[in-house]
Amino acid sequence: MGGCVSNEAYNAAVVVSMASRPVAVIDPKFALPVAITLHMKEHLWARANDPFVIKDPHTCAPYFRLQGQVVSMRSHKNLLDFEGHVVASMEEAVVALLGGQTIYSASRTKLCDAVVRFGMCHYRIECRVRNSCASGTTHAFELMSDGFGRKTVITCDGVVVARAYSPPTLADEEYFVDIGAGVDIALIVLLCVALEDHVAKSASD
Repeated sequence: MGGCVSNEAYNAAVVVSMASRPVAVIDPKFALPVAITLHMKEHLWARANDPFVIKDPHTCAPYFRLQGQVVSMRSHKNLLDFEGHVVASMEEAVVALLGGQTIYSASRTKLCDAVVRFGMCHYRIECRVRNSCASGTTHAFELMSDGFGRKTVITCDGVVVARAYSPPTLADEEYFVDIGAGVDIALIVLLCVALEDHVAKSASD
């Protein structure tokens, strides 16, 4: 995905189902057999007392919470399931010259690096992952967002598997993410959080 995310390109992006060839990175259970929308809120890792739960806005089913460490040299964040168990974590890469994030499993096994690529009028994050649903298979995920971080498209091997947007009916800093069937929703959440982190750091520079 090169260039900027224009309104036309974003509106034309159709989320594709991966149900016949699921892609799981965090855990196969997160590659759901059906498409889902998640309701998210920016910078949850920095809000120690915010009770916000990442959930399906249509069914109100809870999925995740995000927890940050107040004292952390590398901006450590834990992704928790709705029961409060850590399912993955993310922190600034050891060599973070490009603002990258490293994603770990619950047992602290490194899963992938979410690497920031610079563009003139967009944000772009790339990562290469191993698919736990298909041994030995790797996939390239790419996130592309407009300059405000409000219109975002995520692809897997060039195929659109998720997109994020913030309709005017939502409160400030909240947004929806549509995710195709068979795609690891925990990974998509973490890629969105990596974007939030990068946008926040870019704004403060």
